[in-house]
Amino acid sequence: MLLLDPRIVASTTNATLQLGTIAKHAANPLFSEEFFAHPPKPWEARLDNVYPNVIYDHEDGLFKCWYKSFIYDGLSNRTPLTQRPHHSYGESEREEGLLYATSVDGIRWEKPRLGIINFEGSSANNLVMRRATHGLHAGGVLKDARDPDRARRYKFIHRNVSARRMASCYSPDGLHWSPPIPWPEHHAMGDCHNNAIWSPALERYLCITRGWDDGIRTVLRSESEDFIHWSKPVEILRGRDAHDQIYSMPICRYGDLAIGLPSVFHKGDASAADWDTVDTELAISVDTVNWQRICPGTALIPRGAGQYPDGDYDCGCVYAAAPFVHDGKILIYYGGSNGLHNNWREGSLNLATMELDRFAGYTARDSRDAATVETTKLQFSGERLTLNAELEPGGWIRYALLDEGGVALAGFGFNDCLPLKPGGASCELGWRNGDMSELKGKAVRAVFSFHRATLYALNAAPVPASD
Repeated sequence: MLLLDPRIVASTTNATLQLGTIAKHAANPLFSEEFFAHPPKPWEARLDNVYPNVIYDHEDGLFKCWYKSFIYDGLSNRTPLTQRPHHSYGESEREEGLLYATSVDGIRWEKPRLGIINFEGSSANNLVMRRATHGLHAGGVLKDARDPDRARRYKFIHRNVSARRMASCYSPDGLHWSPPIPWPEHHAMGDCHNNAIWSPALERYLCITRGWDDGIRTVLRSESEDFIHWSKPVEILRGRDAHDQIYSMPICRYGDLAIGLPSVFHKGDASAADWDTVDTELAISVDTVNWQRICPGTALIPRGAGQYPDGDYDCGCVYAAAPFVHDGKILIYYGGSNGLHNNWREGSLNLATMELDRFAGYTARDSRDAATVETTKLQFSGERLTLNAELEPGGWIRYALLDEGGVALAGFGFNDCLPLKPGGASCELGWRNGDMSELKGKAVRAVFSFHRATLYALNAAPVPASD
């Protein structure tokens, strides 16, 4: 149970949520646009926001990535890299494409010559869709193993610019896609980054897309039983102002929470240091309808240093794919670019990782004093109980179990708890005079007092008890 879940924590003292530590992979950028490479890939004129959709396909034993490129961008096509800093970038004639790449290890990627889509007289490219044939814009890919129709095993949700409506496509292999099926009902702006998941709790598909309200970008939600007929899109999240607009928000399920990675576009104050940049933050939801930004204004994946053309590969914009767990880590692939959103920039695919359960945790607001976190009622199974926490040198965590009246259970008080060792690990909780098996079936609260430590998750304490 993640402690950032509002259902889990009843009260805190001197405690505040802090984003977990994220590590950018040393191999970044994993791949970049190759319009000027040797040999060139002329269909990668401008990767722009990349809008990556990355999965690990257990059936095929492969990482798969579908990503966006402007396969034609007039200004980018005509302006060599060395000349770009000396010329302004503006509106350009464009065509968008959906490209495909694979990797065995998630680090080294191959852009296969698929022979599917003709581009400038040749199909020796990794294109699987283009706007000319599918009207696509900023779509998301879902592999849906639960669909019995193998022709619909892969699903794609996007803004169909030809029909001026949201639309769905299907594929048996993620490569050969059906013509788009425009939504029969309703309308959504559907700009970017459209994405969809299956919700077992609702037994429906959920689509997250874009809306506009008085010139401000917003996040919309729609649901469907068949991926064709969708409910009226409803706003679920918006930023604080024009300098804090939610550009897009890929989502995923993580345990019984929904995790969102909103891309926050800074476009209001032209004098601000972060003007025209994009940061990726963290948001959570219990029901996929009501969303809470965690540490708003703080990037989950910090942008790199510098500015165009010599800055880091991700110094300008960061657009994340939906995170997923693989090999004991949380993987967050993201599109990074080395310049401002509305200026020259070159895009790339990158990887950031986090330890399991460590999206965000509680730490002391004032580091000079101890902090406390008390949980809501939890139904214990009598089995082992672990705390995912990080202890700094000289730090400590004390813990107790309380009855309905807030009194420590006999043998489970602060003075009975066994010490936890410094470092970063999931630690088993134990008491000198308390036997966890005695608590089987009982509803109790856990309370933690800590100093120079961060608390992320309480595990194997099965589920919150109902009132």
